Amino acid sequence: MDFRIINDETLPKIMELWDYCFEKNDTPFFKWYFDEYCLKENMILGGFDEADGSLMNMLHLNPYTINLRGQELQVPYIVGVATAPEYRGRHLFGPLLDTAFAVLRAQKQAFVLLMPISAGIYRPYQFDYCYYRHRYEMPLAVLPKAGSVSADITLQRAGLEQEAEAFAKVYAAVTAAYHGAVKRDDKNWRNLLSVHQGEQVKAVLAKRGGQVLGYMLYNIADRTFTVQELLAEETAARDALLRFARGHVTEAEKFNWLAEAWDKMYLHLQDQNYAGSLQPFMMARCINVRQALVQLTNIAADIQGAVSLLITDKTLPLNNGLLKLEVNAGQIDVKSTVDMQDIEMDVAAFTQLYFGQFSVQELAAENRLKIHNEEAALLLDRLFPKCHNYINEYF
Repeated sequence: MDFRIINDETLPKIMELWDYCFEKNDTPFFKWYFDEYCLKENMILGGFDEADGSLMNMLHLNPYTINLRGQELQVPYIVGVATAPEYRGRHLFGPLLDTAFAVLRAQKQAFVLLMPISAGIYRPYQFDYCYYRHRYEMPLAVLPKAGSVSADITLQRAGLEQEAEAFAKVYAAVTAAYHGAVKRDDKNWRNLLSVHQGEQVKAVLAKRGGQVLGYMLYNIADRTFTVQELLAEETAARDALLRFARGHVTEAEKFNWLAEAWDKMYLHLQDQNYAGSLQPFMMARCINVRQALVQLTNIAADIQGAVSLLITDKTLPLNNGLLKLEVNAGQIDVKSTVDMQDIEMDVAAFTQLYFGQFSVQELAAENRLKIHNEEAALLLDRLFPKCHNYINEYF
């Protein structure tokens, strides 16, 4: 198997496999992705048959910046993972993933993101969920007519490109309180809105006077009103946007929305059958444990102590090891040790802990993490407090 970074010469083979597995070549997303984005902003890895040069499999590494533990970190987002049908069943994904990890480690990357079609494909490689969402699926007419909607909040339908600045301001204000969110710069917004424009996504703003308090990006297809993104600085603005959605009962029958995991809209529903549920959303994986630890800088000055941490990684042996973390005056020192381990976990649990999806005690309760020293566990919990994780990127 011959692994290559894709260039203009080999891109047509990637396009053919994408057309076979994902969006077809005549769809707006396909045209945008391969005309405007591929090889200009991302990197693609392909595995080729050494006998005849056929493309066997591929994965795409799309660059994002996310806020993680107080740092803005470059974290590649793996998309477009596919194997050509004639090569399936040969367990070719593992070698391709190993190659991707080697390239990314050389670039000093510490983590990768991935939205799985099936978690079972990626869990053997120690990816695990670090983002969850609250899924609502209900008849549109079931949405509450009121709530905390204020009389001074007005709604305005908007063009996507014309209101890009308003979307960006609300997004930045809302996600500033969240963890693991993507920092969307002008390029991110251009890409996102270009894709939405091609897919007939519409927008509405919630305003008080001249101030935009929230927005909703949505589409209506097959009698279903689907929220692509809804962010609001006030609950009243959220409720106004949902009331706007409910007003489409002549155009749609169903309502779908992946809200923040902690959303409480269900408190206003009259039928508990539509209260929704927590749904796994996006996975992550640490590919360089030491790199992740040394770049941890958002440490409270009063945290001090030491913990010996045993990490096991069955895919990346370089991550295996017993590390001593010494914390003092907001600084962390990471070094190898021969001390007895205070805490042990695999790299998947370490990733979830670092992302703040679960606490030390929650992971221990699920046998994802073993505590041998309770004092060390308390220190680790302070180093990695639980967070409100949010992300809403799909490519």
